[in-house]
Amino acid sequence: MSSTIVIHVLRPYASEEEYLAHEHTSIDAKTMLLIDQPPLPLETAVVFDIQLSNGQKPIRAEAKVVGHIAAQGTRPGGLRVRFKRFGAATKAFIDRAVALSAAARGSRPSAPEATPSHAAPSLVPRITRDPDLATTPATTSAAPRASSEPREPSGIHRRPVAPVAAPANREELLERLRTRARNVARASETNPGEQAG
Repeated sequence: MSSTIVIHVLRPYASEEEYLAHEHTSIDAKTMLLIDQPPLPLETAVVFDIQLSNGQKPIRAEAKVVGHIAAQGTRPGGLRVRFKRFGAATKAFIDRAVALSAAARGSRPSAPEATPSHAAPSLVPRITRDPDLATTPATTSAAPRASSEPREPSGIHRRPVAPVAAPANREELLERLRTRARNVARASETNPGEQAG
C-alpha cells in the first residue's frame, strides 16, 4: 500500500482575493492544479495545503493524483489532483473560486457534486488534527448536479440519507405489531410442535 505524500504549495499572493484573481481557473469543484509541482504516479494519495505569502492557507485537503499538465505559454503547469476530503473553510474557498470562474465565463456556477466522503480516519493524523481538516466528511450540496464522469467503485461517493419522519399513525402501527407478536407467541405456546416443521 503506497504512503500518503504531503505537499506544501507556496503561492506569491498577499491575500486570498489576489490569489483568486490570478489563479481561480486552477480550481474547480472536484479537482485542482497544484501549480509547479512535479509529476507523481496516478492515484497517489496526497495531503496538501496552499500557503500565501501572508501566511494564510486557504486550501487544505486530501486528494488523489489524476495527472500532470505541462506548462504552455502563459498557462502554468503542475500536478492535477482530485479532492477526497476537506474542511468547511476549504469548501467555502473552493466555492468562491468556482463562482469566480463561472462569472468570468458569463454563466451561473453549477452546484458542486456531492463531496466524496468516508468514515475512515485520515492517513496523516498531523494534518487532519488541523481544525480546517476535520475528520468528518466534507459537506454535501443540497442540489448535486448530474455528472457524466463514472462513479468511483470504492463506495466513498455515497450520500447521507435524510431522516425519515414518523408516520401520523405511528402508535396504531406499533400496536398492530405488538398484537401480532403476542398472537405469534401464544400460537407457539399452544402448538409447540408446529415450530419444528
